[in-house]
Amino acid sequence: MRGLELILICLLNLTYNMTFFPNKLEHYDQDIAAVAMEPFLPLINLLCSPEVKTFLCSAFVPACTESLQIIPPCRNHCEHVLRDCEKLIDTFGITWPEELQCDR
Repeated sequence: MRGLELILICLLNLTYNMTFFPNKLEHYDQDIAAVAMEPFLPLINLLCSPEVKTFLCSAFVPACTESLQIIPPCRNHCEHVLRDCEKLIDTFGITWPEELQCDR
């Protein structure tokens, strides 16, 4: 899957249409974010958590308000996704970035 298609997965299903870069992971454009998001695709495709797509998209392609305020991923979503997807994260050898740790 190409990078832009990954970003479209997010954009097609979210309730916002504005984003901001750099994101929480310090990606400076959507192409870099999309490439970095690729290892997480199995989690989205296998729907290991009902919140996995919302959480990952909010981290890689964050919502931005008209006043240019970035809306970060919710801690609660992070905790649910990590708990629900732990086995798949291990199975696919996905490295969970420090920037996505739930306590940040």
